[in-house]
Amino acid sequence: MLANITDYGMNGEGVAKIDNKVFLINNSLIGEQVEIEVVKDFGNYAIGKVSKIITKSPNRADLACANCNNCGGCCLQHMQYEEQLKFKSILVEKTLKKVSNISFPVKTCIASDSQFNYRNKVSFNFSNNQSGFYKPNSHDIVEISSCNLASENINKVYSLFVNYLKTNKLSGVKNLVVRDIDNQILVGVVAKAEIALLSFFNQLKQNFANVGLYLIINTRKDSVVLSGKVKHIAGIKNIQINNFGLTYNVDLIGFQQININIQNKLYNKVLSYINKDDIVINAFSGQGLLSAIIATKAKNVVGIEIVKNSHLSAEQLKKQNNITNLTNICADFNTEISKHLHKANTIVLDPAKKGIGKQTISKINGIKNIIYISCNPIALAKDLRELSNYEIEEIQPYDMFPNTNSVETLVKLKLKN
Repeated sequence: MLANITDYGMNGEGVAKIDNKVFLINNSLIGEQVEIEVVKDFGNYAIGKVSKIITKSPNRADLACANCNNCGGCCLQHMQYEEQLKFKSILVEKTLKKVSNISFPVKTCIASDSQFNYRNKVSFNFSNNQSGFYKPNSHDIVEISSCNLASENINKVYSLFVNYLKTNKLSGVKNLVVRDIDNQILVGVVAKAEIALLSFFNQLKQNFANVGLYLIINTRKDSVVLSGKVKHIAGIKNIQINNFGLTYNVDLIGFQQININIQNKLYNKVLSYINKDDIVINAFSGQGLLSAIIATKAKNVVGIEIVKNSHLSAEQLKKQNNITNLTNICADFNTEISKHLHKANTIVLDPAKKGIGKQTISKINGIKNIIYISCNPIALAKDLRELSNYEIEEIQPYDMFPNTNSVETLVKLKLKN
């Protein structure tokens, strides 16, 4: 069956219409004619896969990974990078229009300096003598020797551990989690029970100058990885980072953006919206990095975070850098915000994937400026629809995750007169 690709779907699939039926076709590009096989027919639409490219787009890129189409993590790797950036900008714009009937020009997606080897943290899966990543929507493992998105150090740790398992015939290993920033490496082995790892640490020490090893005993049956008893085996306990004039520590479990290059571009843009006389509330402030960065420019900042360990990390960061115009509060945002809203003129929102929702919107309604960082265009569109008292000033996507269909979006809003 021949298909002419005329558009992209939400996940970067090519879209074609054949006999008035929509076909979603992975690994195809706008302008291409492809021969397809039908994978699944849902009646009003169907899923297809490319069996042959008849007419090739100039925007097609050679695949850098043999597992690209099986793993599913790099679903845009067949696109030239400029086409990826264009797709992500259009995706945000189309989603706002489709979900919430919001028409606003979205700026060109800000590029990552590196499209490969940019990830500073990766979790590998282990099961039934196999290791790698899960196939999309399954627990079937695609075996890999390395990941093109991970740093070289992360891939080296993974290779060492796979060989270590084979040599020592250890059982019960569920995951290997590796974080690598500035050649400081934290390694976590997630297992169902205690296992011997000291000899593995000795191998790590032979290959890396600054490395630390943890064992995480996780007996959960679900997909949560970093949960359970955490045991430090040897080496460094955290990674020290110097950024934005701040010194702070990141451990294996705590949140840190996986692409620091794009993180810095995004946070610099947030800073550009802040004035020296502003009193800012940072909602869902996590471990406090963005709050501390904003405090380098604003008059006063209040960071609100419900997770106690994240709050304690934020307090440590504040103390470590002698920040006097920042208050970190451990509380539920929706119950705490009323105590601070009357003093502030700006709120920075950086919620989880589900967005902020109607309850939070009702609490913050009336503040002068809103700066919204979103990792989910659909949730963003729903929230912006509810923020009808606000005028959108700017929408800027950032490519935090090159070669994937994920996009980070920064929106600046101001209260209507």
